[in-house]
Amino acid sequence: MKHAMMIFVGGMLGILTLAVILTIGSAMNRRNELQSSLSNAMEETVGWIAADTEHEDKDMMAVAACAEALAFAADTDSGITVKVYQADMQKGVLTMKVLENFCHPNGKRGTAEWERTVIYNRRKADEPETYEVRFYQNREMMVREENCYKTCEVLGGEHIIPPAEPKAEGRVFGGWIDTNGYMADFSQPVEQNLIYYASWE
Repeated sequence: MKHAMMIFVGGMLGILTLAVILTIGSAMNRRNELQSSLSNAMEETVGWIAADTEHEDKDMMAVAACAEALAFAADTDSGITVKVYQADMQKGVLTMKVLENFCHPNGKRGTAEWERTVIYNRRKADEPETYEVRFYQNREMMVREENCYKTCEVLGGEHIIPPAEPKAEGRVFGGWIDTNGYMADFSQPVEQNLIYYASWE
């Protein structure tokens, strides 16, 4: 009788231990899945919404798109609550918290939650364009695109620093001319690829 009681108590402890392990394991799995789903959905959403220049209400779009991506990624029939703490696509910041109510294998209710902030790195999107500026020693060389005297790359919005004046025997350098035949104005910011040629007196 004593042995039977010990076996029964041992069996019950084993079942209880297994139930606790399954419950803890289930909660950890749910939390990990939630963490992965939310992180992926937010990073994907912030990336393309912050880069989009066409829509005005980016904040609401970001929240809606993230919730849709999260629902797709989570792929669960459990109840999920999403709280938005910050959605500022102008700054490229999105902070959300997700709470999931689910059922453990033992039939008890459980919750898993995860909070995440994603900051979109805007530097790449905001980098100015680079333009090529070419200088030729005369108009003929420019037309034939041969023997370029100097080539440089300039960031959009910045100014050109003209190269050292070219030299030609028996001639005096008269300045740089643009493709329209006007004297170069290096005080203007660069907004496109440019070509200049030297004038001679």
